[in-house]
Amino acid sequence: MRRLGRLLALAGLLSGAASADDDAAALQLADQTQLPAEKPRDLKLLLEAAAIASPGAPGGQRLSFDIRWDGRLDPDWRAVLSNRLDQNFADAPGRSHGVDTLKEAYLSREFGGASMLDIGRVNTRYGVGVGYNPTDFLGEGTVRSVVSADQASLRENRLGNAMLRWQRLWDNASLTAIWSPKLADGPSGNGMSLDFGASNPRERALLVYSYRFTEALNPQWLLLQEQGCSPQLGFNLSRVLGDSTVAYIEWAGGRQAPQWRQWLGQEGDGWSNRLASGLTWTGGNKLSLTLEGEYDGGAPDSASWRQLQESPFYGLYRMRMATSTALLTRRGALLRASWQDALADNLDLTAMRGVSLVDHSGMNWAEARYHLGPVDLALQWQRFDGGALSQYGAGPAKQAWQLVFDYFH
Repeated sequence: MRRLGRLLALAGLLSGAASADDDAAALQLADQTQLPAEKPRDLKLLLEAAAIASPGAPGGQRLSFDIRWDGRLDPDWRAVLSNRLDQNFADAPGRSHGVDTLKEAYLSREFGGASMLDIGRVNTRYGVGVGYNPTDFLGEGTVRSVVSADQASLRENRLGNAMLRWQRLWDNASLTAIWSPKLADGPSGNGMSLDFGASNPRERALLVYSYRFTEALNPQWLLLQEQGCSPQLGFNLSRVLGDSTVAYIEWAGGRQAPQWRQWLGQEGDGWSNRLASGLTWTGGNKLSLTLEGEYDGGAPDSASWRQLQESPFYGLYRMRMATSTALLTRRGALLRASWQDALADNLDLTAMRGVSLVDHSGMNWAEARYHLGPVDLALQWQRFDGGALSQYGAGPAKQAWQLVFDYFH
């Protein structure tokens, strides 16, 4: 029964029914990625230091400072401020480059406990996929500093969008309406910039509706209208199978006109489907295994990928896709394993392998993390394999190690 309870909680999490904030838990049915917990302190701080070693490349260091304040101004008003600063040193303290990411900064007003209005910069996180989230519409292009290959880190440590967000709750349903204006034309190269060109490059409107048919069945529908683009639809669902497995599916679809098709002289403004679907198995020893299949109809298939690699547009395509939430090639797969309290108490192990099913290149990532009171010590390893122009093999650093020290307060 305890295992089934954990699975039901996981299914609710994957379908967007969980929230880490007690005051907005029911209203933000699809906007959080952590299981419910006791109410956190108003102020949380993270100091992180990392040393990076990659064969054939100079040693690197990173210092990061992450602050989040979430507090009540009065019974109806709440304010949230979340910011992260990553200071990178190439091979010596004198050669540094800082990147600031204003993740969230907004005011929230509750109306009678059944509705809420937010104004400011908000990081919305939609989707039940583990490695690919086609319904994470507003997250496109908002990652300023990559500190981990883990998708959970990328979704957390990114720019929020400037928006007005209204949320309404009923007994078994919720509705979210978001309006996000255009504030700039394109991303900024200034590491200290607020970078509204990355978070708000176009005017967008998003509707999200969830309905709880049963405790274990809470699907979610999304509708995005973006300036100059066709409407995009989305759907999220997870379901408990048996007493140890959760199945999930995330789908998005709409008419698209990828620029790479124009470069190759192909016609292409037709309907494209994007899909992430998988299974998560959880054992009684806190070991979880996830297998996920990924598909993006707007990305190159095998023939088009070969054409693109041989064309003068290959480098431009990779540059423009560097901060995209879309797949680089049409089909992919992910295997992820996580084991809490593995081998010893407070030791967590995580490993994953992502593969392009178009060119068969791959990404491998593993982490061993030890919790010691307010301190975490982690050792991370990452390796890419594949040809020089493949999805994962094109980067200059084929392998890297990272030693991470985290202090939480």
